[in-house]
Amino acid sequence: MSRRPLSCFVLALSAALTPATAAVASTDPPMFLDDLAQRPSAMPPAFEATSTVALEGLRWSHWGSATATGRGTLRINTCEPTCADGRVRVLPDSQLQVQGVRIDNGRHFYRQYRILNASFSPSDRAQYSRWAGAYTPGDFR
Repeated sequence: MSRRPLSCFVLALSAALTPATAAVASTDPPMFLDDLAQRPSAMPPAFEATSTVALEGLRWSHWGSATATGRGTLRINTCEPTCADGRVRVLPDSQLQVQGVRIDNGRHFYRQYRILNASFSPSDRAQYSRWAGAYTPGDFR
């Protein structure tokens, strides 16, 4: 058996997958997202929405488009009885959606975010699934 058909298959498969990956990561101008931890970046792996709400392990789709969606694990500190002693709720397969454009010091940032999860209670949805203002580095000056 010749190695040529296998190498042609690998090259064809690589070529087929490359455009999909490039479409997610390429934007003009580049888009950034900042969070409470002041980590402005493109397609960040984590997002700290508040001092008690954060997403980790984010995997992004459609970055740079009108709305980008990241999927990861949501961690919510219940702060009951206090934030120091609060229970941390862990909700896998949560979505972070970002939209809009805000320009800060010449860089483009998503300006709003919301968090979605299928297991949210009605009060969770009211608190986390509404569009909220995202940060830019200028907010921390």
